[in-house]
Amino acid sequence: MGLLVGALTLGSALPHLLAGWAGAAADWRLTVQLSTLAALLGAFLVLGAGLRPYHARAQRFSPRALSLVWTDGWIRRAYGGYLGHMWELYALWAWMPVAATAAFMASMEREEAQFLATWVTFAAIALGAPSVVAAGWVAGRWGKANVALAAMGASLLAGLLTVASFGGPWGLTVGLFILWGIVVIPDSAQFSALVADAAPPELAGSLMTLQTALGFLLTFGTVQLAPVLAGALGWQAVLAALALGPAMGIWAMWRLREGRSQPLG
Repeated sequence: MGLLVGALTLGSALPHLLAGWAGAAADWRLTVQLSTLAALLGAFLVLGAGLRPYHARAQRFSPRALSLVWTDGWIRRAYGGYLGHMWELYALWAWMPVAATAAFMASMEREEAQFLATWVTFAAIALGAPSVVAAGWVAGRWGKANVALAAMGASLLAGLLTVASFGGPWGLTVGLFILWGIVVIPDSAQFSALVADAAPPELAGSLMTLQTALGFLLTFGTVQLAPVLAGALGWQAVLAALALGPAMGIWAMWRLREGRSQPLG
């Protein structure tokens, strides 16, 4: 799971790399076109993938998963942690270039700020990829819930420090945005793994599918609401609002860890 989410993270950084290479004066359509070509290449690579010897046919989606999400405390809290993570992640990835530009414009002209923000966003997202893989390795030794809890704590702290540095020395803000990008993603794979550990084998696929669907449904709201909130209160307020996600996730993971020694209801 760590390798899979790490690949997703690195791929998500690619359009920002293309935009940086194209330069600030380039038409945004060029970045979209090049990213689309990369996606088509990925589609052809998938054709070369086959089933492994131990592959088993997945069970059909079961409505029982809907009730188990609420009645099983472990699964419910793993879902809660994941939703807190998703509240923050894609809104940050989508709007970091704009928010960073607004922060850097306190020290430089708009064009220079946009150029720097593009490369900072690429670095922040891309450097998250190795952190996801490392988190997967550590989770096998330290525990998935512990890794998720530590990552969300680091993400919360990095986010609040970025808010505090907003409009200040641009070098400090650059470092904090990159740090935030590194620590915002390592917990992602842990939530699916926690659900898979707790789920009845015949419902594991249904529960993980539902978990992912709810998480991305939540991102529709956060990604669309971010610029609305920014227009009213500024990008600093948007970044502060993202902290609600890891805060909720920390609470959910803490409750999950506390409940290991007793039944979760």
